[in-house]
Amino acid sequence: MGIHFQKILLVGAIIIGFISILSILVCKLLQEKIPNVLKLEDREFSFDYVVVGAGTAGSTLASLLTKHSNGSVLLVEAGGSFGYLSRIPLLTTFQQKGINDWSFLSAPQKHSSKGLIEQRQCLPRGKGLGGSANLNFMLHFDGHGPDFDSWHTLHNLSDWSWDHMRPFMIAAKPKPVDLYEIPSSYSTLTEALLEAESEFGYKTWKFRRSAYNIKNGLRHSVLHQFLLPVLKNVNLRLLPQALVKRIKLSSKPTLGASSILVGIKDENNKELELNIRVRRELLLCGGAYQTPQLLLASGIGDSTQLARLQLPVQHHLPLVGHGLHDHFNVPLFVSMGIVGPTLNQRIILSPVNLYNYLSTGTGSFGNFGVCGHLASHDESLPFGITFFGAGAIDETALMSISNFKRAAFRALFPRYHNATQEGFVAISSCLQPKSRGSVSLLHKSMRRNPLIDPNYLSDQQDVACTIVAIRNAVKVITSSAFAKLQPRIHWPKLQECANFGPFERDFLKNQPSDQYLECLMRHIGLSSHHPGGSCALGSVVDSQLRLHGIPNMRVVDASVLPRPISGNPNTVIVAIAMRAASWILKDELRDSMSN
Repeated sequence: MGIHFQKILLVGAIIIGFISILSILVCKLLQEKIPNVLKLEDREFSFDYVVVGAGTAGSTLASLLTKHSNGSVLLVEAGGSFGYLSRIPLLTTFQQKGINDWSFLSAPQKHSSKGLIEQRQCLPRGKGLGGSANLNFMLHFDGHGPDFDSWHTLHNLSDWSWDHMRPFMIAAKPKPVDLYEIPSSYSTLTEALLEAESEFGYKTWKFRRSAYNIKNGLRHSVLHQFLLPVLKNVNLRLLPQALVKRIKLSSKPTLGASSILVGIKDENNKELELNIRVRRELLLCGGAYQTPQLLLASGIGDSTQLARLQLPVQHHLPLVGHGLHDHFNVPLFVSMGIVGPTLNQRIILSPVNLYNYLSTGTGSFGNFGVCGHLASHDESLPFGITFFGAGAIDETALMSISNFKRAAFRALFPRYHNATQEGFVAISSCLQPKSRGSVSLLHKSMRRNPLIDPNYLSDQQDVACTIVAIRNAVKVITSSAFAKLQPRIHWPKLQECANFGPFERDFLKNQPSDQYLECLMRHIGLSSHHPGGSCALGSVVDSQLRLHGIPNMRVVDASVLPRPISGNPNTVIVAIAMRAASWILKDELRDSMSN
């Protein structure tokens, strides 16, 4: 009877604690109002700097200009506030396809995505202050120097070597107190990864534990690091829930961005249009999908493409929207014969897990379960492997946000019905994919989604690279370091791939044929949501990110990346925004001294 009563007390205490914390969160949510919102008494406004998009780049850039410029700054964002609950790391996955997600779908893919509905990839993008930095997995990456050196040598970008970028990457890295690195003792999986680093020490592979932009158990994105501290500054105004519909150019005295047309819908869905003049610079930070969309919708792009949509050409710039690149992931589910612990229902609903999160910000609610990474840069086909410590993959929650057909999902995760399964997912990808896609228009209105075609696996070298990644992932999983996990790789049994495998020997030797692995990736491979390259350095913008032929307009976001980043790109985008701010501020200082 005493033990039973103690259990009742324990459950009651947990419920009371949960209700208390929920009340605090709700109160905080209700208090969250955006200050310094532009008052709309007039239809005409004028600002020195107009920043379009409050994502990673826009939040960083607007913050630095607000702090260090003498000019006025307007930050225009199509969304509003994400709300306080979005800061709990594990809950943010469920924001996808919600009001804070643009919820883009790719065009039907020709070479991949055959296990997805209509062969279309879900492409989530954040809508609101903080942008995709409030929707992503918050993984920090220090950067890889040779990435930037390749820009310098292969794209003739003399100002973009690692020596140029290193100071900005150091400045962009969050302080240690604002980062959470998964400890090696976090689980049996992280312990195995540490042992594997020693076992494969003869290789040039780089192992690293995941570092998250998490502070005290809460998401700490660019919004919290940069934008929130300056929101009340007198020279900054915000215009949320506002869609930039068109950029207007003027040819006098030289060609330049003169204003933007912004549409704001009221509670009756009636649109109010505002004209905002640009005195110094227009800074586009809409991201790899929407920056080229806005340029094209404004008549800035390939004149032939614009003519098909009956859009008047303001400036012929043929490569806008071309060169889109993205990492492409192939997940493999590995079940474990021991307790991890890994993400599953038993762990998430554990009273100890809830207590640890509420008291210290640790435990499963405080990160996404991405435990570590392996990268090989020195080989001709550089690859990466990510270890995601999730045993139970919930079909209801995850099948829809990945757009999987049910048969493909269940083939990939055959233990989808076991909510307490222990295991992990090994995610293989090519770090420098060669395939290139495009962003174009289906409709000239900015209120319609752009046509996004990543064109995954169109280059056969990406297939070869991904096969190398998968085979090396198998080497790690079947190594002595991982033996104590009692791992079992679940090679998906896809009807469309049955001629190539998996056969019984494949489960015994874990060496399926190249034909099977290629069939696998073309069916169940997924976007990593790292798009870039659609307004690339050299082809669309110059070495200081100014649009070719339009000196007072810069593009500052992932669309300028001429080649992929060999890891998660978020911190690199922060560094690029910092560098852009330094050029803008130098130009302002020079102009003020000459007057």
